[in-house]
Amino acid sequence: MAKNVLVLKNFDQPKEAGNYFKLVCLTGPNKGDSYYLVGTRLVVGRSEKADIRINDTKTSREHAEFTKVGNDWVVTDLGSQNGVVVNDVKVVQHKIKLGDRIIIGQTVLKFSKQDVQGKPKLVKGEETEEELEKSNRKKTMVPVLILAVVFLAMFLFDDEKPAGQEGPAKKALPYQDVTNEYVQALQKRQANEDKQVKERLNTIYQRGLREFREGNYFRAIHEFNLALIIAPGDAQAEYYLRKTKEELDRSIENFIAKAQRDEESLKYQSAIVSYCAIIRLLYTVPDDGRYKNAEKQIRDLELKLGMESGETHCLKKQPTN
Repeated sequence: MAKNVLVLKNFDQPKEAGNYFKLVCLTGPNKGDSYYLVGTRLVVGRSEKADIRINDTKTSREHAEFTKVGNDWVVTDLGSQNGVVVNDVKVVQHKIKLGDRIIIGQTVLKFSKQDVQGKPKLVKGEETEEELEKSNRKKTMVPVLILAVVFLAMFLFDDEKPAGQEGPAKKALPYQDVTNEYVQALQKRQANEDKQVKERLNTIYQRGLREFREGNYFRAIHEFNLALIIAPGDAQAEYYLRKTKEELDRSIENFIAKAQRDEESLKYQSAIVSYCAIIRLLYTVPDDGRYKNAEKQIRDLELKLGMESGETHCLKKQPTN
């Protein structure tokens, strides 16, 4: 943990001056802790091996990772059970900004930056005891270093190889910047995850539309709500959900109107059929006012037809699956 994260309490700050990114814990047992991000990659979770260990039962052992990409920090869900939320939006991978609130399990972390100033400068001419000691140590070391350099030069010249025996000069390895490669890897990973989400959504859409065409509106609504859980705010899922609810309401209104016309024409059996259609459409929500009204109308019609109360087949217990 020490290599990637510096953990401090409350208002403590690092001893060395510099600009630090940090995560401040706002809730739970770790509330008040500040995690200064001194490495380039760190893992957050419940595991003892995590760089930031969170004592939260809703947090997975390795829940998420924070990675520095260039000058930015990216949070990635490591396949946790409860996911990662940034500012109330569930994410798989997200570039975080200052002030963002990241929810991991039930723990809220705030991403911020702190500028740690160095020690105040002394008045010109003043030196601390520590500085004086360092100065004296430098003065003592200078002659020793000069002698060492002279001796080394003499040794190298005396040990010079014969002409033609020199080995090839070693070239310094060039600096290799891997930032772009890492960004590309992150983008590729994000693209693969997006592709998997789209494929799963398409499967759910097909199931929902099939139920819609068959008139199983509540099953269709369940499928489209599932799509919104996977992809919050998905425009296609919201459109299908809205259209399904509208079609459900329209169908019920049509059946009510037909049942009322049949009652006025003394076609009680036909009216019962229309009210039963409403019962079947709303069987998963028996507390709906339209369900209760249809049930009452059927019982009234049973009395008019000299039937026993509850004799109508659709008033028997409906399936719940």
